[in-house]
Amino acid sequence: MGCGNADHALSTSVWDLRLPDAEGKEMRLGDLRGEQGTLLLVLSPDCPMCMNYAGLLAEFPTQGEAVQAIGLFPTEFIPADSVRAFARRYGIGMPLLMDTDCAVVNALNATVTPEAFLVDADGRYVYRGAIDDWAVRAGRKKVKATKHYLQDALAALRNGGLPEQRAVQAVGCVLECE
Repeated sequence: MGCGNADHALSTSVWDLRLPDAEGKEMRLGDLRGEQGTLLLVLSPDCPMCMNYAGLLAEFPTQGEAVQAIGLFPTEFIPADSVRAFARRYGIGMPLLMDTDCAVVNALNATVTPEAFLVDADGRYVYRGAIDDWAVRAGRKKVKATKHYLQDALAALRNGGLPEQRAVQAVGCVLECE
């Protein structure tokens, strides 16, 4: 899955990318990094899995916190107005960036939405994959999650360590990136 090696880091060139947010304001990805780490969430406003996780997404760290969450909306097929409506509807306050040419999600090797990528302050991978174990496979989910991979990874990072599980296959809507 790509993040088993703690020394592997997201390249400097990715952090230098400038992407428009859902309001059209261009932002440098690296300027949004958190002091302790950054949570990159690959999302789609039309993906049922993203909609099901929306309440949880609204709780993720926003600007000014030690770990900054950033929503990435890949492909040119996602209109910014649907991203804004998604954020308003579910109360999502993190920065939402339009990755129209899939530069960031391709660098992450993302495959589905939602998919989470947690990196430390140096850009080294801490965790990648599923938010939790609620979704078993496409179209099949449990009544409720029993393992909370991303929350465990966030707690480990905040405590200066690494999570027990560094990568878990994410289940969701297939990305339309080339």
